Amino acid sequence: MKCSVTTIGIALLFAGSAVAGDKSLVIDDKCPAKCCIEDPSWCSIFEKSTIYDNENNCLVQSVAITGRYHGQQTSTSLNYSNPAAGNPSDYGAHYWDNRRFRLGTKVKFLNDFEFYNEWNIADGDGLTRRSFFNNISSMAIKWTPEEDFYVLVGKDKALVSREYSTSSRKILTLERSLISNEVIATDGFVWGARVGFKALGLSHEVGALLNGADRRNGTQNDGPDMLDFDTRGGASYRAKYALDDNTNLHFDYLFTNNSKGTQRGRGNADRLISSAYNHVLSLGSESSWDLGCCERKVGLLTDFIYGIDREASAGNATLFPGNARGAGEDTFGIVILPHMDITDRLELVGRYAYASQTQIHRPEGTAHNQSPIPAFAAIPNLEDAHTLYLGFNYRLCGDNLKLVGGYEYLTADVEGTGNGDVTGDSWGIGIRTFW
Repeated sequence: MKCSVTTIGIALLFAGSAVAGDKSLVIDDKCPAKCCIEDPSWCSIFEKSTIYDNENNCLVQSVAITGRYHGQQTSTSLNYSNPAAGNPSDYGAHYWDNRRFRLGTKVKFLNDFEFYNEWNIADGDGLTRRSFFNNISSMAIKWTPEEDFYVLVGKDKALVSREYSTSSRKILTLERSLISNEVIATDGFVWGARVGFKALGLSHEVGALLNGADRRNGTQNDGPDMLDFDTRGGASYRAKYALDDNTNLHFDYLFTNNSKGTQRGRGNADRLISSAYNHVLSLGSESSWDLGCCERKVGLLTDFIYGIDREASAGNATLFPGNARGAGEDTFGIVILPHMDITDRLELVGRYAYASQTQIHRPEGTAHNQSPIPAFAAIPNLEDAHTLYLGFNYRLCGDNLKLVGGYEYLTADVEGTGNGDVTGDSWGIGIRTFW
């Protein structure tokens, strides 16, 4: 109402000046009916997650309940040009996926310290099949005595590549690209210690990591994923340079000690929480430009990723002879992800991604997980994989509550002589919320 009255008032003022012959009046407004959409009042519920806030308390300054729920309807199909004799060439999956459900807390104390943790809740199994608290997603203490210096100890995300580093709370696509999922393990949240600082005009972070986690339930896909010292070490380094007000350049490096692919980086721990590659290097950029109207923006994210010395991967030799990958193989990939605000709420997103060698990951990999053919449960290895994605984000309450939808097309060669190629289609629409 307030915006409507303002717009009408401007129109009447302009009309009155025209009648009076006043040529000196200039209305300099690139967007007269200016972006009047405001979040509905019920969006304030996301501000209620802070249950205590008192900056004057010298012991505890704030306590908040954190979490996120991401669910999506997925439809995926794959077509192989040269399937094994007697097996169909088409595979598909159509299902609702409880993609992420996490709950945790964040406590700020002693002015310079922050403790935060989030747990996966019955992760990915219909919210009922496993224990309520499935495993630890993140758990760390961060000390920030100065604006440009911090120390973090605990389990947190391995921030390598721009696409993977983007939190799932603000991710622009339904799933990350094949190359991003290839160079990071299923769980890229790694135990360790990290130090961040500024020097020589760059922001730096150096980390010492452990690459495995203890589920305490052996091989069962359940357990807390606690810190396990019976694992091989790793390291990380990140650097950021502000090219200008619109663009930041990033270099990321992740080391996972797997003896050039000949041993498991997780050592004797229950599972890997880092990377199957000995080295992962990424050079990327993040850019954002103001469109000059209503605070709308156009952005661009890029990644050039190189993974060196992968652990051996059996692939699916049952249907595709020679599909296995030996220890020490490399991969290279790129991600180009433009996005643009169409309205205050609607954002369009595109993405082209390439991987020289990869397995099939989400969303296309779900066709294998849902396949009724046991021999096809093992995910095959691919070469020269190209994907093209087009989607949208519709923000009901900013990133706190939004709808995400998109379509991705895949084309690749199946690794191994004479195994042909594969094409895939994936559709999805989902809900993203966090607090």
